[in-house]
Amino acid sequence: MQPYLQYILLLGAVVIVGALAMPRKKNESIPEQTVQNMETALEQFMENMEKDNAELASLVAKSQQEAKLEAQRKELRIAELERKCEQLAEQLRHSSDTSAGAARQTAHAEPKPGAAVADSVREVPVPAGTPEAAPQSDSIQTRYSDLFRLYGQGKSIEAISKKLGMNKGEVQLIIQLAKQEDAAHA
Repeated sequence: MQPYLQYILLLGAVVIVGALAMPRKKNESIPEQTVQNMETALEQFMENMEKDNAELASLVAKSQQEAKLEAQRKELRIAELERKCEQLAEQLRHSSDTSAGAARQTAHAEPKPGAAVADSVREVPVPAGTPEAAPQSDSIQTRYSDLFRLYGQGKSIEAISKKLGMNKGEVQLIIQLAKQEDAAHA
């Protein structure tokens, strides 16, 4: 045999003898009591998770039901407010028709003997929606010339309201009334 084969065989034999001579480690298995404790803890954890999940599901269902009821209440409230708004609009139309009729009667009334003509014709306030509301000589654009000058310059409603110290809603209303006035005269 060749010398390197002898060394390899000798080395293999030493390794085998050394392995047999070494003490073996005991297989330390996990005690069965510990395994049972872990299984019990895991089961309790799962039960708690299922209980929490059921509570969460009931909370979500309750929240959805409350949201649905709240939405229904709001829809009823909106319907009621719309109905009231329509009633008020009808009352406004009725009162404006009545005011317009009263203004026409006052304008056509005969002056009392001995009284000045100016005293017999009283000014009756006329709502903005009637044709008598805006006589040609005193149009809304002449009454609010500063507002329409700024509007004509392309200023925003917010800028106009700040500049003139008016509310934005008031500025919008005046502009809309002017448009209606222009459409009525066209």
